[in-house]
Parts: sequence; structure tokens; C-alpha cells
Amino acid sequence: MFDIHQSLHSQHGEIDEERVEKYINGLMDEFVNSAEAQPVFDQYGSSDWPVLMMQYALDYLGVTPHEMSLREFNEVVFELFPRKVSTEPESAASIVAELRAFWTFLNRQYGLTNAVPIAASLTGTAVKRLERELANPANYGMAKSFFMRGMAAGFDMTTQEGISEFMNAYNSGLAGGAGEIEDIPSPPMIEDFPSPLSPKQRAEKRKKRKAQRQARKRNRK
Repeated sequence: MFDIHQSLHSQHGEIDEERVEKYINGLMDEFVNSAEAQPVFDQYGSSDWPVLMMQYALDYLGVTPHEMSLREFNEVVFELFPRKVSTEPESAASIVAELRAFWTFLNRQYGLTNAVPIAASLTGTAVKRLERELANPANYGMAKSFFMRGMAAGFDMTTQEGISEFMNAYNSGLAGGAGEIEDIPSPPMIEDFPSPLSPKQRAEKRKKRKAQRQARKRNRK
């Protein structure tokens, strides 16, 4: 069974990026094959909302699923997601459904007591709350504001080419509202706009990261 309590720190006490990647991928591999995941995937399609939740929880709060409180979970989903994740308010239902399935799985498979109140909180009320937060431009960070403006203007913000095209149009004053996002001097990279990945995309990203790690090791020799 996957060790959900494993340490993600190096021998120097720092978060180990490679361990984090293996942890998240390993736990997601368990989840996507679970009975809890299948009904959600059948209804909404397979996505990566638990991955983003775990990444933000580690990056901003320093906690893994077995350490996460309901308060910390709410901070990730209702504060960090609206500020950083590039998705429409209509995604709220699928986000809540997948996260509820994920935490229900964690309770059944690993007996996590903190999973019970978190899963129980993910009701229709949570969907409506998340819809409101995702729809509120006041919650958007700078990168997300840029992304949402480009998408509203009809640019394909899921590709680097679309991002660059919008940036050029924006700087030319053709996209409207010139000057409102002054702090972005050059086209952001597509990696700056977190969004859920399909299992295939996740596998491709995993292979890319592995190749990058191997290249770094070769360069150190």
C-alpha cells in the first residue's frame, strides 16, 4: 500500500521536490483506480484537482493530506484556487465532486480521520461558494487576471502561441483595457497558469520532468 505518511523532506530538513512529485503521482495513481473516482470521472471526466490541492497545500501551508485540517483545506480551495487556478466558475461542481471523492477515498483506504470532516464539507453549499469565488475578479492574482482577460477576448490561452498573441494585442491596445495589467513586461509562460491535467498530460509532464532531472545530473558530472 502507498505510504501516505512518508516524509517529503531531505536529510537537511528541506522539502525534496523529487519526493513531492513521486508522492503526488503515487497517491493519484491509487486514487484514479479507486471505486470513489470512477463515478466522478464518468460524469465530469478525469482531471487533476487533487494534484493542484496537494501542490498548493505543500507550497503555501507546508502540509500533506494526512496533516491537513479543514481550515487549511478551505484556505487552499476557497482562497488559493480562485486566485491562481485558470478555470471558469462552472468548474466548481467538478472541483467539489472530485475533491469529495478524493477525501472519501483517503478515509476508506488510509483511515485518515481528518478526511471525514473535509469530505462532509463538500456539499452543494461548497459548490455555490466556490462558484462565487471563482467568478469574482477581485480574487484574481496578476497572472490569472491576464489569462481570464485573454480568454474573454477570444484568444486560445491554453497554448504559448495564444498567450503571446494576446500579449501583443494587449500591448497594442487592441484587446481593450490597456494599462490595467502593467506589471507583465513580457508574455508569461503557459506554466504560469495552473489548470487541471488529464492523466495523459500528467504522464507527459512527468516524463518531461524526469528528462530535466537526468539532464541536470549529467551536467553536474
